[in-house]
Amino acid sequence: MKVVIENSTILIRRTLESDLSYIITTESHKDNIPFIIQWSREDHLQAIQQDDNLLHLIVMEKKENKPVGYLLINGINSKDESIELKRTAFSDKGKGYGRQMLQLMKKWVFTEKKANRFWLDVVDHNKRAKALYESEGFVEEGLQREAVKINNKFESIYLMSMLKKEYFTK
Repeated sequence: MKVVIENSTILIRRTLESDLSYIITTESHKDNIPFIIQWSREDHLQAIQQDDNLLHLIVMEKKENKPVGYLLINGINSKDESIELKRTAFSDKGKGYGRQMLQLMKKWVFTEKKANRFWLDVVDHNKRAKALYESEGFVEEGLQREAVKINNKFESIYLMSMLKKEYFTK
């Protein structure tokens, strides 16, 4: 599946094997480690090579043609029309790239993929990300206590979602 999603500032495309060094460096950065389950290069490579239900995408800043983040989208062929923002990490923070990515992905999920639900989970202590998701219309559905293990520590995660009808009424 060919995927190119863009606005005037960023372009989101399929991750290439040549992007993996950037991905691993970004994921393992001290600012991202507390929030992300670390994957090996092989895990990322396997995700890149999948073409059925998982998309591994990179976010490029267009002016300088440089990577600024990446994301994983799961459930693109869900019979339940429910697509997950499985993971996102940015190396260039505080410049609005995450918000732009989220806005572009919401539009893609609801208009191109015609999903009914776009959902994600966020570690309970990731206040910055949770505030972004809420400001973009995601609704908190609940807290899953100690649901994931990140860096050998059990973490609680908020489940959040947006429905198609909510997207189109905003």
